[in-house]
Amino acid sequence: MRADRLLRMLLLLQTRGKHTARQLSSALGVSERTIYRDVIALSTSGVPIFCTKGPGGGIQLIEDYRTSLTGLSEEEVKALFMLNVPTALVSLGISEEFQRALLKLSAALPKYLQDAQTGVRQRIIIGESVEQDRTPSSLGILYKAVWGDKFIQVIVQYAFGYRTENVLEAYGLVSHEDHWYLVCRVENRFKAFGLDEFESLEVLEESFQRQDNFDLPAFWKMWLDNQRTEDFGFKAVVLLSSSALVVLRNTTSVNWVSLIEELDSPWIRATIRFDSFSHARRVILGLGGGVQVIEPLALRMSVKDYARQILITYRD
Repeated sequence: MRADRLLRMLLLLQTRGKHTARQLSSALGVSERTIYRDVIALSTSGVPIFCTKGPGGGIQLIEDYRTSLTGLSEEEVKALFMLNVPTALVSLGISEEFQRALLKLSAALPKYLQDAQTGVRQRIIIGESVEQDRTPSSLGILYKAVWGDKFIQVIVQYAFGYRTENVLEAYGLVSHEDHWYLVCRVENRFKAFGLDEFESLEVLEESFQRQDNFDLPAFWKMWLDNQRTEDFGFKAVVLLSSSALVVLRNTTSVNWVSLIEELDSPWIRATIRFDSFSHARRVILGLGGGVQVIEPLALRMSVKDYARQILITYRD
Protein backbone atom coordinates (compact mmCIF):
# COMPACT_ATOMS: atom_id res chain seq x y z
CA MET A 1 0.00 0.00 0.00
CA ARG A 2 1.42 3.36 -1.04
CA ALA A 3 0.35 5.22 2.12
CA ASP A 4 2.16 2.66 4.28
CA ARG A 5 5.29 2.96 2.10
CA LEU A 6 5.26 6.77 2.35
CA LEU A 7 4.98 6.55 6.14
CA ARG A 8 7.85 4.06 6.30
CA MET A 9 9.97 6.37 4.13
CA LEU A 10 9.26 9.28 6.46
CA LEU A 11 10.19 7.20 9.51
CA LEU A 12 13.47 6.14 7.93
CA LEU A 13 14.39 9.71 7.06
CA GLN A 14 13.36 11.05 10.46
CA THR A 15 15.15 8.44 12.56
CA ARG A 16 18.24 7.75 10.44
CA GLY A 17 18.75 10.87 8.39
CA LYS A 18 19.69 11.18 4.74
CA HIS A 19 19.35 8.15 2.44
CA THR A 20 20.20 7.60 -1.20
CA ALA A 21 17.43 6.53 -3.57
CA ARG A 22 19.14 3.14 -3.82
CA GLN A 23 19.10 2.68 -0.04
CA LEU A 24 15.43 3.61 0.16
CA SER A 25 14.47 1.37 -2.74
CA SER A 26 16.24 -1.56 -1.05
CA ALA A 27 14.64 -0.87 2.32
CA LEU A 28 11.13 -0.40 0.89
CA GLY A 29 11.26 -3.05 -1.83
CA VAL A 30 10.47 -0.78 -4.79
CA SER A 31 12.40 0.70 -7.71
CA GLU A 32 14.41 3.92 -7.50
CA ARG A 33 11.99 5.48 -9.98
CA THR A 34 9.14 4.78 -7.55
CA ILE A 35 11.16 6.37 -4.74
CA TYR A 36 11.53 9.59 -6.73
CA ARG A 37 7.79 9.59 -7.49
CA ASP A 38 7.09 9.19 -3.77
CA VAL A 39 9.42 12.11 -2.98
CA ILE A 40 7.46 14.30 -5.38
CA ALA A 41 4.18 13.16 -3.79
CA LEU A 42 5.40 13.97 -0.29
CA SER A 43 6.78 17.35 -1.36
CA THR A 44 3.51 18.23 -3.11
CA SER A 45 1.59 17.40 0.08
CA GLY A 46 3.69 19.84 2.08
CA VAL A 47 6.36 17.60 3.62
CA PRO A 48 9.72 19.48 3.51
CA ILE A 49 11.64 16.76 1.69
CA PHE A 50 14.38 17.46 -0.85
CA CYS A 51 17.10 15.78 -2.92
CA THR A 52 20.75 16.72 -3.39
CA LYS A 53 22.94 15.45 -6.22
CA GLY A 54 26.54 14.33 -6.42
CA PRO A 55 28.85 12.59 -3.91
CA GLY A 56 27.38 12.74 -0.42
CA GLY A 57 23.97 13.64 -1.81
CA GLY A 58 20.67 11.94 -1.16
CA ILE A 59 17.10 12.37 0.01
CA GLN A 60 16.45 14.04 3.32
CA LEU A 61 14.07 16.12 5.40
CA ILE A 62 14.65 19.65 6.63
CA GLU A 63 16.48 19.26 9.95
CA ASP A 64 13.80 20.75 12.19
CA TYR A 65 10.91 18.82 10.64
CA ARG A 66 9.04 16.39 12.88
CA THR A 67 5.43 15.26 12.89
CA SER A 68 3.35 17.07 15.45
CA LEU A 69 3.66 15.09 18.64
CA THR A 70 3.34 17.42 21.62
CA GLY A 71 2.68 17.25 25.32
CA LEU A 72 5.53 14.96 26.36
CA SER A 73 8.09 16.34 28.78
CA GLU A 74 11.76 15.31 28.73
CA GLU A 75 11.32 13.26 31.92
CA GLU A 76 8.27 11.50 30.44
CA VAL A 77 10.25 10.60 27.31
CA LYS A 78 13.07 9.22 29.46
CA ALA A 79 10.62 7.09 31.43
CA LEU A 80 8.88 5.80 28.31
CA PHE A 81 12.04 4.72 26.53
CA MET A 82 13.35 2.84 29.55
CA LEU A 83 10.79 0.16 28.72
CA ASN A 84 11.94 -3.09 27.22
CA VAL A 85 9.49 -5.34 25.38
CA PRO A 86 7.34 -6.82 28.17
CA THR A 87 7.51 -10.61 28.49
CA ALA A 88 3.74 -10.83 28.06
CA LEU A 89 3.95 -9.18 24.62
CA VAL A 90 6.66 -11.62 23.58
CA SER A 91 4.42 -14.53 24.62
CA LEU A 92 1.55 -13.08 22.61
CA GLY A 93 3.79 -12.71 19.56
CA ILE A 94 3.37 -8.94 19.25
CA SER A 95 6.77 -7.73 20.47
CA GLU A 96 7.64 -6.46 16.98
CA GLU A 97 4.53 -4.30 16.95
CA PHE A 98 5.58 -2.78 20.27
CA GLN A 99 9.04 -1.99 18.90
CA ARG A 100 7.57 -0.43 15.77
CA ALA A 101 5.31 1.74 17.90
CA LEU A 102 8.33 3.04 19.83
CA LEU A 103 10.13 3.69 16.54
CA LYS A 104 7.20 5.75 15.24
CA LEU A 105 7.02 7.65 18.50
CA SER A 106 10.77 8.32 18.36
CA ALA A 107 10.47 9.66 14.84
CA ALA A 108 7.74 12.06 15.88
CA LEU A 109 9.73 13.65 18.70
CA PRO A 110 11.49 16.99 18.28
CA LYS A 111 15.28 16.78 18.22
CA TYR A 112 15.92 17.75 21.84
CA LEU A 113 13.55 14.99 23.01
CA GLN A 114 15.12 12.50 20.60
CA ASP A 115 18.43 13.27 22.29
CA ALA A 116 16.81 12.48 25.64
CA GLN A 117 15.52 9.08 24.52
CA THR A 118 18.90 8.26 22.95
CA GLY A 119 20.56 9.09 26.27
CA VAL A 120 18.32 6.57 28.06
CA ARG A 121 19.93 3.64 26.24
CA GLN A 122 23.38 4.75 27.42
CA ARG A 123 22.37 5.32 31.05
CA ILE A 124 19.56 2.96 32.08
CA ILE A 125 18.87 -0.72 31.37
CA ILE A 126 15.70 -2.19 32.85
CA GLY A 127 15.70 -5.99 32.93
CA GLU A 128 13.21 -8.21 34.70
CA SER A 129 11.08 -6.44 37.29
CA VAL A 130 12.69 -5.88 40.66
CA GLU A 131 10.55 -6.56 43.73
CA GLN A 132 9.58 -3.33 45.45
CA ASP A 133 10.83 -4.43 48.86
CA ARG A 134 14.26 -5.15 47.35
CA THR A 135 14.67 -1.75 45.75
CA PRO A 136 17.70 -0.01 47.34
CA SER A 137 16.95 3.27 49.10
CA SER A 138 19.86 4.88 47.24
CA LEU A 139 18.36 4.21 43.81
CA GLY A 140 16.66 7.59 43.45
CA ILE A 141 19.75 9.67 44.13
CA LEU A 142 21.87 7.41 41.93
CA TYR A 143 19.39 7.90 39.08
CA LYS A 144 19.87 11.67 39.32
CA ALA A 145 23.66 11.24 39.60
CA VAL A 146 23.75 9.11 36.42
CA TRP A 147 21.79 11.71 34.45
CA GLY A 148 23.93 14.50 35.86
CA ASP A 149 27.26 12.71 35.14
CA LYS A 150 28.22 13.12 38.79
CA PHE A 151 31.09 11.77 40.84
CA ILE A 152 30.05 9.49 43.71
CA GLN A 153 32.09 8.83 46.83
CA VAL A 154 31.40 5.34 48.15
CA ILE A 155 32.54 2.90 50.79
CA VAL A 156 32.39 -0.63 49.35
CA GLN A 157 31.78 -3.44 51.82
CA TYR A 158 33.18 -6.72 50.51
CA ALA A 159 31.92 -10.09 51.65
CA PHE A 160 35.34 -11.19 52.78
CA GLY A 161 35.75 -8.62 55.52
CA TYR A 162 37.20 -5.33 54.38
CA ARG A 163 36.12 -1.95 53.06
CA THR A 164 37.49 0.34 50.40
CA GLU A 165 36.69 3.99 49.78
CA ASN A 166 36.58 5.20 46.18
CA VAL A 167 35.35 8.05 44.04
CA LEU A 168 33.39 6.69 41.06
CA GLU A 169 32.09 8.20 37.83
CA ALA A 170 28.42 7.21 37.63
CA TYR A 171 27.80 6.00 34.06
CA GLY A 172 24.67 3.87 34.24
CA LEU A 173 22.14 1.86 36.24
CA VAL A 174 21.07 -1.68 35.38
CA SER A 175 18.41 -3.93 36.90
CA HIS A 176 19.07 -7.63 36.44
CA GLU A 177 17.62 -10.71 38.12
CA ASP A 178 16.10 -8.85 41.04
CA HIS A 179 19.20 -6.73 41.69
CA TRP A 180 20.36 -3.22 40.78
CA TYR A 181 23.89 -2.45 39.60
CA LEU A 182 25.85 0.76 39.13
CA VAL A 183 28.12 0.83 36.08
CA CYS A 184 30.94 3.24 36.74
CA ARG A 185 34.49 4.20 35.88
CA VAL A 186 37.14 4.21 38.58
CA GLU A 187 40.83 4.85 37.88
CA ASN A 188 40.13 4.72 34.10
CA ARG A 189 38.59 1.25 34.37
CA PHE A 190 34.91 0.41 33.92
CA LYS A 191 33.31 -1.78 36.57
CA ALA A 192 29.87 -2.82 37.81
CA PHE A 193 28.92 -2.83 41.50
CA GLY A 194 25.80 -4.27 43.06
CA LEU A 195 24.10 -1.50 45.03
CA ASP A 196 24.03 -3.78 48.06
CA GLU A 197 27.85 -3.64 48.07
CA PHE A 198 27.79 0.04 49.05
CA GLU A 199 28.00 0.61 52.78
CA SER A 200 27.57 4.33 52.16
CA LEU A 201 27.55 6.73 49.24
CA GLU A 202 27.54 10.46 48.65
CA VAL A 203 26.87 12.26 45.38
CA LEU A 204 29.45 14.99 44.88
CA GLU A 205 28.75 18.36 43.30
CA GLU A 206 31.42 17.96 40.64
CA SER A 207 30.54 16.46 37.24
CA PHE A 208 32.84 14.35 35.06
CA GLN A 209 33.35 14.39 31.30
CA ARG A 210 31.55 11.35 29.92
CA GLN A 211 33.33 9.25 27.29
CA ASP A 212 31.46 9.75 24.01
CA ASN A 213 32.18 6.22 22.79
CA PHE A 214 30.99 4.40 25.92
CA ASP A 215 28.27 1.88 25.08
CA LEU A 216 26.31 0.77 28.16
CA PRO A 217 24.44 -2.18 26.54
CA ALA A 218 27.70 -3.52 25.05
CA PHE A 219 29.56 -3.17 28.36
CA TRP A 220 26.76 -4.85 30.30
CA LYS A 221 26.64 -7.79 27.90
CA MET A 222 30.41 -8.23 28.21
CA TRP A 223 30.23 -7.99 32.00
CA LEU A 224 27.46 -10.59 32.18
CA ASP A 225 29.34 -12.93 29.85
CA ASN A 226 32.39 -12.59 32.07
CA GLN A 227 30.40 -13.33 35.20
CA ARG A 228 28.75 -16.40 33.69
CA THR A 229 31.90 -18.21 32.65
CA GLU A 230 34.11 -20.12 35.05
CA ASP A 231 37.14 -19.04 33.06
CA PHE A 232 36.62 -15.36 33.73
CA GLY A 233 39.68 -13.81 35.25
CA PHE A 234 42.73 -15.57 36.63
CA LYS A 235 43.07 -17.00 40.14
CA ALA A 236 46.28 -17.23 42.09
CA VAL A 237 47.08 -18.53 45.57
CA VAL A 238 49.71 -16.40 47.31
CA LEU A 239 51.34 -15.67 50.62
CA LEU A 240 51.10 -12.00 51.57
CA SER A 241 52.71 -9.82 54.17
CA SER A 242 50.27 -7.76 56.21
CA SER A 243 51.40 -4.57 54.44
CA ALA A 244 50.95 -6.18 51.00
CA LEU A 245 47.40 -7.24 51.95
CA VAL A 246 46.58 -3.63 52.83
CA VAL A 247 47.89 -2.50 49.44
CA LEU A 248 45.79 -5.11 47.59
CA ARG A 249 42.66 -4.20 49.51
CA ASN A 250 42.99 -0.64 48.20
CA THR A 251 43.86 -1.62 44.63
CA THR A 252 40.71 -1.26 42.52
CA SER A 253 42.26 -3.08 39.55
CA VAL A 254 42.11 -6.35 41.55
CA ASN A 255 38.65 -7.89 41.36
CA TRP A 256 38.69 -9.51 44.77
CA VAL A 257 40.76 -11.12 47.46
CA SER A 258 39.13 -14.02 49.26
CA LEU A 259 39.75 -17.12 51.37
CA ILE A 260 42.11 -15.18 53.59
CA GLU A 261 43.78 -17.48 56.09
CA GLU A 262 45.97 -16.34 58.96
CA LEU A 263 49.08 -18.57 59.32
CA ASP A 264 51.40 -19.13 62.26
CA SER A 265 53.98 -16.92 60.58
CA PRO A 266 54.34 -13.38 59.23
CA TRP A 267 52.49 -14.51 56.09
CA ILE A 268 48.80 -14.55 55.22
CA ARG A 269 47.54 -17.08 52.67
CA ALA A 270 44.99 -15.68 50.19
CA THR A 271 43.32 -16.49 46.88
CA ILE A 272 43.19 -13.53 44.48
CA ARG A 273 41.28 -13.14 41.23
CA PHE A 274 42.91 -10.96 38.58
CA ASP A 275 41.74 -9.95 35.11
CA SER A 276 44.36 -12.09 33.36
CA PHE A 277 47.69 -13.88 33.74
CA SER A 278 49.65 -10.78 32.70
CA HIS A 279 47.62 -8.61 35.08
CA ALA A 280 48.45 -11.00 37.95
CA ARG A 281 52.15 -10.91 37.15
CA ARG A 282 52.16 -7.10 36.94
CA VAL A 283 50.43 -6.64 40.31
CA ILE A 284 52.57 -9.27 42.06
CA LEU A 285 55.79 -7.77 40.79
CA GLY A 286 54.62 -4.41 42.10
CA LEU A 287 54.37 -5.86 45.61
CA GLY A 288 58.06 -6.75 45.64
CA GLY A 289 59.06 -8.97 48.56
CA GLY A 290 55.63 -8.69 50.15
CA VAL A 291 54.19 -11.60 48.18
CA GLN A 292 55.07 -15.20 47.32
CA VAL A 293 53.18 -17.06 44.57
CA ILE A 294 52.15 -20.57 45.64
CA GLU A 295 50.14 -21.57 42.60
CA PRO A 296 49.75 -21.84 39.70
CA LEU A 297 53.30 -22.87 38.98
CA ALA A 298 53.28 -21.07 35.61
CA LEU A 299 52.71 -17.72 37.35
CA ARG A 300 55.37 -18.46 39.96
CA MET A 301 57.93 -19.25 37.27
CA SER A 302 56.97 -16.21 35.19
CA VAL A 303 57.35 -13.84 38.16
CA LYS A 304 60.70 -15.46 38.95
CA ASP A 305 61.86 -14.99 35.35
CA TYR A 306 60.81 -11.33 35.26
CA ALA A 307 62.54 -10.69 38.58
CA ARG A 308 65.72 -12.30 37.22
CA GLN A 309 65.59 -10.06 34.15
CA ILE A 310 65.21 -6.99 36.35
CA LEU A 311 68.21 -8.02 38.44
CA ILE A 312 70.32 -8.46 35.33
CA THR A 313 69.25 -5.06 34.02
CA TYR A 314 70.18 -3.25 37.25
CA ARG A 315 73.27 -5.25 38.10
CA ASP A 316 76.30 -2.98 38.70
